Amino acid sequence: MATYDSSRSDPPRARHAAPETDFVADRQGPDRSWVIMLVGAIITFGFGLVVVVWPHATLTVIAILIGIQLLAFGLIRLIAGFTASDEGGGMRAAYVVLGLLGMLVGLYFIRHLSVTVALLAILVGLYWVIHGVVDLIVAATAGPVPGRWVRALIGLISLAAGLIVMFKPNESLKFLLVVLGVYLMLFGLLLAVWAFQTRRLGAHAGSA
Repeated sequence: MATYDSSRSDPPRARHAAPETDFVADRQGPDRSWVIMLVGAIITFGFGLVVVVWPHATLTVIAILIGIQLLAFGLIRLIAGFTASDEGGGMRAAYVVLGLLGMLVGLYFIRHLSVTVALLAILVGLYWVIHGVVDLIVAATAGPVPGRWVRALIGLISLAAGLIVMFKPNESLKFLLVVLGVYLMLFGLLLAVWAFQTRRLGAHAGSA
């Protein structure tokens, strides 16, 4: 009768473990989060440019533009909260909350087109402040990782812009347009830099 000698060969289950692991690893595609970030950067910069070159836009048009931008950026943050693997659980939860908040504020602006300049400034400013604080916390606790300084700059710009419009809610629509346009353009540029850094880091990790 044939017997199995464990000292001469590996167990059948162990011999098949490595190929199965390799198959699972091969099915994992490259990280495409930078594409989502780049799309968000283009949308954000585009809205900022429209606001800057359209100084006589009405409050209704601005509310719609801000609503669309917040919806898009809220969706990006929501996706990042569910897919980011290099962040802790607390930061991912913060991204999810930030994404949901952005989408809610965006929907509010789109559905309530009779919003006043003061209410628009307060809601947008509050969201920018929360967004800036979250990015600054992430940048401070992430350690020496690529893109940390970009995230810190985004947080500082968001915090500064939010405080400006929150403490000057009764200023003219023209003032709000200037702050809004400059902020969105700077934010879009920094987000694009961050996206390409993420792409380069992913390509380097894939070739290692």
